Amino acid sequence: MKTGSLHVCLVALFCLTAWAHHALEDVLRAPALPASPHRIVSLAPSVTETLYALGMGDAIVGITRFCTYPPQVRDKPQVAGFGEVNYEAVLRLRPDLVVLPQDMKQNKKDLENLGLRVLPLDTGSLPGLVRAMEELGNATGHADEAHAAIAAINDSLAAAQIRAGERPKPKVLFSVMRSYQRLGYISEINSVGKDGFYSELIPAAGGSNVYTGELPFPRLSREAIILLNPEIIIDSIPSSANPDAVRRDWQSLSSVAAVKNNRLYFFIDEVDTVPGPRCYQTLTKLSHALYP
Repeated sequence: MKTGSLHVCLVALFCLTAWAHHALEDVLRAPALPASPHRIVSLAPSVTETLYALGMGDAIVGITRFCTYPPQVRDKPQVAGFGEVNYEAVLRLRPDLVVLPQDMKQNKKDLENLGLRVLPLDTGSLPGLVRAMEELGNATGHADEAHAAIAAINDSLAAAQIRAGERPKPKVLFSVMRSYQRLGYISEINSVGKDGFYSELIPAAGGSNVYTGELPFPRLSREAIILLNPEIIIDSIPSSANPDAVRRDWQSLSSVAAVKNNRLYFFIDEVDTVPGPRCYQTLTKLSHALYP
């Protein structure tokens, strides 16, 4: 009799524990992604461009101050900057979905604690971007638009591979996000390292990154540039910069192979700084620079 009672108690305890576990899962689980979100807040330029590419631009009600493409997005309310989010402004927009890059983990947690549906996208790598577009398109009824955007990227990858063929891979230095001090010479630059996205474009275009260290965006001195001796230099400069003046700066490194052989290319378009669905344009330009 005692054994039977003990058995009943153990079964009851097991059932109660299982119920509590599932109840806790229900509490902690993020709200489900709405099939057709009507009010979306985007917290990165790459996310905004991805949403527009998937035909969801009209649903965007809030952006960051760095979201500038397509042009019509500039009229939308700005609720965030670079990493910082105005949560009160987000709540006032009553979004049914907030989309952000997956590395904004604390922002994701804060937004979910406010009861909002949050969708993180992997825009930090080329495969991640393709996967994010496919998953988002399928989940929101925009699969056709997603497939078209992915096809443009795949076509550029295939074209770059054909263009490079079996030729030797040139050593490429890709300069990004550096300050322009107008010194008349290069003092230091920020280079693409193992960042994931841009470092993947270089081999996709048929080149090899001259920087082989572990940093995502290493700061290189002029001495380091001379030591690395890249065969091709890509400098992503703002549209406000003077290309002739920037070229004169680089000519101060006349011993570097890329400068000596006039293999210095400027990427001025804003698209070249956004890891989004228009990256195929950057890849195409990079391919033509490596193999003119």
